[in-house]
Amino acid sequence: MDDLAVGRLIMLVRQRKHWRQQDLASAAGVSRALVALAEAGAIERLTVRSLRRIAAPLEIRLPMTPRWNGGEADRLRDRDHAQLVEEVAAVLRRFGWEVVIEFTFSHYGERGSIDIVAWDAQSRTLLVIEVKTRVYDVQALIAGVDRKARLAAQLLRAERGWNPVAVGRLVVVPELTANGNIVARHASVFQAAFPARSRAIRTWLRRPSGSLSGLWFLSSANTVGGIQVSVGRQRVRVPRDTPQGSIESRKANSVDV
Repeated sequence: MDDLAVGRLIMLVRQRKHWRQQDLASAAGVSRALVALAEAGAIERLTVRSLRRIAAPLEIRLPMTPRWNGGEADRLRDRDHAQLVEEVAAVLRRFGWEVVIEFTFSHYGERGSIDIVAWDAQSRTLLVIEVKTRVYDVQALIAGVDRKARLAAQLLRAERGWNPVAVGRLVVVPELTANGNIVARHASVFQAAFPARSRAIRTWLRRPSGSLSGLWFLSSANTVGGIQVSVGRQRVRVPRDTPQGSIESRKANSVDV
């Protein structure tokens, strides 16, 4: 973030609205001194919350783009996303779905891609899956999934001959505290848009019947201390040379949020 550039933009937009610094302070619910600091580019002396409150009445967006080690942060995020996509695809294939990863589309000016589309020929069910490593903008997520489900049903009918009688919509996120917190904060919204959860989703994937919309918390595969913990509610496998009684094979815990 260029602190001076942010401060100058705040000042210019305020002046364009013919506001005094006190007018902006009142609209933002902060002191005039904080507005003055922001416009001077002294961003390090403000909290993130105060800066966003100052920017909001001016309709200035301040997205934060963290950087790490050149482009390594982007590659790290891409790797985590790709791993989730592969894990979901493996589950779908195991249940007999035909899977297409990264389905791209361009339809009358609407462009984009869908992380996973899947087809169950027996039930003629189309499944559209959005994979997110983190949930941020809830409304944008819901609108995006609705849009992609609508377009996929149209386009895949022509491209692959998939003529669905039912369309499923899933959002898949890793089982992280941050994701659980945002879902809890917007519980009524998620319940209305994606009411099904992990256990019901897995049951439906085995034998799809009708449409389903759900939020699937997926625990990623990890190897810790030589113990393989697989996706979802799977057994923990203990190496043969582990001393008997030190760790018992048991069902891995999972949380239906």
